[in-house]
Amino acid sequence: KQWYQRRVRGFSKVDKKTATAGFSAAQLTQYYMDSTPSLNSLIEQAGSEDELLGELQVSFIVFLLGHVYSAFDQWKRLTDTACRASRSLAQRSNFYKNFIRTLHYHLKETPSDFFVDIVSRNNFLVTTLKLLFEGLREEEGVPEELKSRGEKFRAHLEKFYSWDFSYCEEDDPVIVET
Repeated sequence: KQWYQRRVRGFSKVDKKTATAGFSAAQLTQYYMDSTPSLNSLIEQAGSEDELLGELQVSFIVFLLGHVYSAFDQWKRLTDTACRASRSLAQRSNFYKNFIRTLHYHLKETPSDFFVDIVSRNNFLVTTLKLLFEGLREEEGVPEELKSRGEKFRAHLEKFYSWDFSYCEEDDPVIVET
């Protein structure tokens, strides 16, 4: 009953403005490079990792079947937040194993060009998943089972959708010295 009452109010809030209030420039940069604090906040709002994954699934289904764009927006925000939270990969390996499985089934239900922005011809999901795969490869303490699952998922996406997740130096952040 508690889950239902909380869900009637709507989706969890992915609020970057409130979360970053009072941050220094360095903290703000770190926040936008790694969304672990946002992911932790979302899990806290949802009640558990499984509840947040349930919200990810509900938002996808509501969009897919009901054609509700705000649900798709929520799915994108949740996916982006989880993929950019590289420090949480080692701490929340079960969440990420289930997250990868969930995304796998979501992608099976959509055409390969679905996530391409018509104006920029940019696939937001490729950009977002590239960050997840880099985190799995580079973060310390990530369990081998999660790394293996991530690698299999990446290989599947590259083969099935012809998406390219290869590393490119142009993707590195630019550090400006003052």
